[in-house]
Amino acid sequence: MPKELTPIEQLQLLIPGYRGYKAKDLIRQDDFLVRRAVADRLEQTIRIISEKESYTASIDPFSPQLKVMEFLLSKIREIINEIMSGQGGGADIYARWKITTEELDQIVNHDMQMINIASQIVELAKANRISEIDPLLSDLRNLYYERMKLFFPPELRK
Repeated sequence: MPKELTPIEQLQLLIPGYRGYKAKDLIRQDDFLVRRAVADRLEQTIRIISEKESYTASIDPFSPQLKVMEFLLSKIREIINEIMSGQGGGADIYARWKITTEELDQIVNHDMQMINIASQIVELAKANRISEIDPLLSDLRNLYYERMKLFFPPELRK
């Protein structure tokens, strides 16, 4: 990977913590905002399903639907943890790699898809269409991982 360093890259190597002013920090901030928005929608889904679970348990404490809801809640919590604990915007990986306009466009498209899927999940929970949520959670997880790869140089995407 021998290439000539740009002035920003040189400063980053010389000055600990130097980030090249705001540009890269804004990518990290935007990434966090998108992940937080998706997590908020999933947390709203948890609240909706939990209310339905409580109601179902009060009427029929042995309902098989309770196990389905509990499994789904667990899966949603797991996805929230994955999304919120991931490195923000590629963290320091992209400090020496420039994200191209095309890659930013792909990231934005993934952002929109993630928000749309998370919103669909909320609507399905409200409509009590719990059985339709699980495939969307898988789609959301896959999309999230595809999106995160875009923050890394092509040679590191696997």
